[in-house]
Amino acid sequence: MSANRVLLPGRRSILAGLCALPGLARAQTAWRPDRPISLVVPFSAGGTTDAMARLIAEPMGRHLGQTIVVENLTGAGGNIGASKVARAATDGLTALFAHVGVLSVNQYLYDATGFDPIRDFAPVGLVGTNPMVLLVSTKSGIETLPQLVERARKGDLKIATSGTGSTLHLAAEQFLEATGGRADLIPYRGGAPAVNDLLAGIVDMLVEQAFSAIPNSRSGQAKALLVTGPRRLPALPDVPTGAEAGLPGINIEVWNAIVLPRAVAAPVSAAWQSALAIGLADSNVRARFAEFMTDIPTGEETTSQYLGDLIARDSRRWGELLRRDKAAK
Repeated sequence: MSANRVLLPGRRSILAGLCALPGLARAQTAWRPDRPISLVVPFSAGGTTDAMARLIAEPMGRHLGQTIVVENLTGAGGNIGASKVARAATDGLTALFAHVGVLSVNQYLYDATGFDPIRDFAPVGLVGTNPMVLLVSTKSGIETLPQLVERARKGDLKIATSGTGSTLHLAAEQFLEATGGRADLIPYRGGAPAVNDLLAGIVDMLVEQAFSAIPNSRSGQAKALLVTGPRRLPALPDVPTGAEAGLPGINIEVWNAIVLPRAVAAPVSAAWQSALAIGLADSNVRARFAEFMTDIPTGEETTSQYLGDLIARDSRRWGELLRRDKAAK
């Protein structure tokens, strides 16, 4: 992300963009919940997705006139929580706060997820997008991106992942495809142990979300060589994007979004979209999202149509990548 770009749009621009949708301004007060709302996070408490949900739930609840209770319902890579929302009543009192893995990847990893991300959910909107950063261990002897590519093409590389289909795994596969490289992919039970082994020099490379990659890079135990998003990051102004480095195939970002059960009425969806706009304009949310390196949606990115297209588009591209990976093994 360029150093000159302002990540977090003003409150007025967010609200103006959403309220310009046909009929949305009129529908904002057409539905009001009559009891507390459940926002299901299909992951454990304490993670980034959970933290983002809890931050935005408070101002959204104020706007809707009811408390939004964050409910952590874990299991099967997020499928259990997502399945509950897919089968929930269509009264608008249950929503899902999920990310790219649940809505665009899990369908290729499980024989049965319990839901169809397109058929069973009504998109509310994108909440935020997090770029990732390619790191190498300073103990690997790799100082530059060309050196890393050379090692990959020789097959002399160990890359940490957090399991098949995780964003760390997808990013690693993108890197290998873009460079024509080979590597030993080492699966870990989550990102934290993967990072620990990167810093210790047990693995050579890892692609992780920017908010945690940046302090690891600054620690002197890892070096950032590439940003996976479309723009440079202000915190890493000298680190190029994949396109700038001649590797445009490396373009993965982690996004979070809110969806409802598919058959909710239009006024319910409109009220949720309005509440999300209020939440994204909240000063505390904006400040904390900045700490997470989260890019808040702007313009057309704020629409439910954009989210629906994003789910479908990422479903296609990650499905194709995983199929190619499986065929190559």
